[in-house]
Amino acid sequence: MSRAEPAEHLLESAIRLGVERGAGAMSLQGIASKAGVSKALVLYHFGDKAALLARIVERCGRHCAERLEAAASATDPLDAWRDLVRAAVNDGEVALLAGLAQDAELATDATAPVAHAARVMREAKAALLASAVLRAMQLEPRVPAPLLGRLLVRHLDGLAVAAAHGRLSDTELDAELDTFALALLGLGR
Repeated sequence: MSRAEPAEHLLESAIRLGVERGAGAMSLQGIASKAGVSKALVLYHFGDKAALLARIVERCGRHCAERLEAAASATDPLDAWRDLVRAAVNDGEVALLAGLAQDAELATDATAPVAHAARVMREAKAALLASAVLRAMQLEPRVPAPLLGRLLVRHLDGLAVAAAHGRLSDTELDAELDTFALALLGLGR
């Protein structure tokens, strides 16, 4: 077994723990227990908690950016956005990513630059998606594309966090998506 395989297992276990119990519950011992290994093995593969959290932020951010990019190239980007939000609300990775980025205790010197890079990457892909939605409706953005990307990412993060805390029913999610679609249309001309 290569060194990468156990590291991947630990990373996946850490993400599952964070999704299930929140960013604040991600202690090294908790991650080790979730993975069924010793804390020493976690330290061996990642060095310290900050390095592990940085890898989680990078992976979850990249995964979210890939979803946004795929949605932007879909035949119906608005439906793809709706599907993406529903998937993000259900899998919990976006809520974990938002929690890690916002938790002051977890935002160390090691994780902050990675979190910033992940946010910038997500916003760039979200800008492509917002522009695609407007183009599909034969509209052009009235505001700069990076601002549209920032709005989509904040909306996505907010819905994912609300769902993770049990504060968002399916009916409320549908209403949020409809309201946001109308708001996005208002940003086109």
